[in-house]
Amino acid sequence: MENDSDVLLAHRLVDVADALSLRYFGRTPASRQKADGSPVSEADLAVEEALLEILAVERPGDAVLSEESGTRSAAARRWIIDPIDGTIPFLAGRRDWGTHVALEVGGELRIGVLSRPTEGLRWWARQGGGAYASSAGGPWSTARRLRVEPSRVPLGRARVGGFLFAGSPFEAVRERVRWVESSVCLVADLLEGRVEGIVDEGGHVWDRAPAALLVREAGGRVDDLHGGHRLDRPWLVYGADGLAPRLAGLVRSVAG
Repeated sequence: MENDSDVLLAHRLVDVADALSLRYFGRTPASRQKADGSPVSEADLAVEEALLEILAVERPGDAVLSEESGTRSAAARRWIIDPIDGTIPFLAGRRDWGTHVALEVGGELRIGVLSRPTEGLRWWARQGGGAYASSAGGPWSTARRLRVEPSRVPLGRARVGGFLFAGSPFEAVRERVRWVESSVCLVADLLEGRVEGIVDEGGHVWDRAPAALLVREAGGRVDDLHGGHRLDRPWLVYGADGLAPRLAGLVRSVAG
């Protein structure tokens, strides 16, 4: 288990990211398309630069994997950063965006934090220490323990949401579950009992790292459709114990 200073540093990174991104929010920051067709804005780059500067001072020996700048250094300890997860909704003035920060040690996720700055909320976890929801201003003083309760509900009645590409093969499965559109944070919907499962198509490690640790620490399951929970495979299913294997089987049968 990582020490309290790592937890506090992760929250400090998110504090800085939230404050900085809110300065740009609603002000039409300059943006461009990346090679993969996704947008990146001056806000993404400003947040990333600020977080990298902090890590260079506080954890100079640690590696960093960040969405916009890739990997810096190689070490057993690696910070994983998505400066603004949800740049499209951020630029559109919606509320379903925030910052992702995770710490991985020896290939295992140890700390994960994701935020929703417009709501003043964040969700975080520490390996072996549970998963929590907090308001901004201190991880422990406002912490509320999270629990994903086991579910034996029939798959056809399960509340499921997801991150899907247009024309995704999973579209055919919508009619076989109770599809739920996300609120401001789909992962929080699972952690707080508003859905029983999530299907994630084509995400990246920096998108998924905090969510995977949060779900596992809250008692849920993460399935990469190959019997493991690798974050770099095309599909990932998060779900309540008892439902996740069935949901993964359904996705596997449709997506091939």
